[in-house]
Amino acid sequence: MLTQQELNKMIEDHQLWIIESKSRGTQLYLEDATLIELDLVDKNLTDAVLVGSTLQKCLLTNTDFYYSNLASINFFEVSMNGVILTKSNLDYSIFKKCEATNSKAIKATFYESVVEEVNFSNSSMMKVRFMYSNLKNVKFINCDLSRASFRNSILQDVDFTGADLSEVDLSNVEINNAIFNRAFYNHKTIWPENISLEQIGAIFKNE
Repeated sequence: MLTQQELNKMIEDHQLWIIESKSRGTQLYLEDATLIELDLVDKNLTDAVLVGSTLQKCLLTNTDFYYSNLASINFFEVSMNGVILTKSNLDYSIFKKCEATNSKAIKATFYESVVEEVNFSNSSMMKVRFMYSNLKNVKFINCDLSRASFRNSILQDVDFTGADLSEVDLSNVEINNAIFNRAFYNHKTIWPENISLEQIGAIFKNE
């Protein structure tokens, strides 16, 4: 299990690696590591590798994981409002009881992931991929999910209130108690066959 001092040194080396165009410093590379109650607030961890690692009760507010490899990572009770996950690989990951409002996860992939009790409200998540994933008690309130894909996923108690669902792919999705009130969709949004658009409260966006 990493200490805060050990992690700080690794982050310092990683940030030097970024600034010096990989000619100096060392890339942050942690595989199957355990981080508990550590502070990564406002850190630039672009292109970091934390494959298979577990972060529990850590602080990741405004942490930048742009283009990072976070496959099979576990986030448990993490405070990560404003986190940047754009173009990151989060396949086979587990998110439980996390706050991730106002975050950016543009083009991030969550293939076969488990996401439970996570609040993504007010986040930019265009082209995000939640394919073959299991989402339960997840909030996407006022999120931009345009061109996202939830194909072949299970959505239980998911709140899309006010979200932009333009061109979103919900094909072969199992939906249980999802909320679509005031969510926007367009003619390219793909809905599951059992959805009644007249009853869910979504709004057609005429473009």
